[in-house]
Amino acid sequence: MERKVFGQRVADFQNTRFELASAVTEVDAAQLMVDHGIAELDDGRLSVVDAAEIKLFATEVQGRTVDRCLQLFGGYGYMAEYPISRLYADARVTRIYGGTSEVMRHIIAKSLGI
Repeated sequence: MERKVFGQRVADFQNTRFELASAVTEVDAAQLMVDHGIAELDDGRLSVVDAAEIKLFATEVQGRTVDRCLQLFGGYGYMAEYPISRLYADARVTRIYGGTSEVMRHIIAKSLGI
């Protein structure tokens, strides 16, 4: 809201609004998947494949969302004083621990018979 480029607030650019709209849509979709997965787990019905799909989708969405947001901060996004810098580092590691995205893809592909 405060950052300006070419004399205009970054928040006022159409691209910024579109990027944020896309990000919130993806985050909402990921949240629905996670909520469904929790309900399935509670009922004893969560399969390994479903868990892999949820983990893959949610962590990839997190990575894309934080990347989009960091882009809006420009060079400030890499400065430790800004929380986005830490969020960026934290988002990257979630695609590694608990099973890498590639391992999740392997589990999903195996369930497809390929």
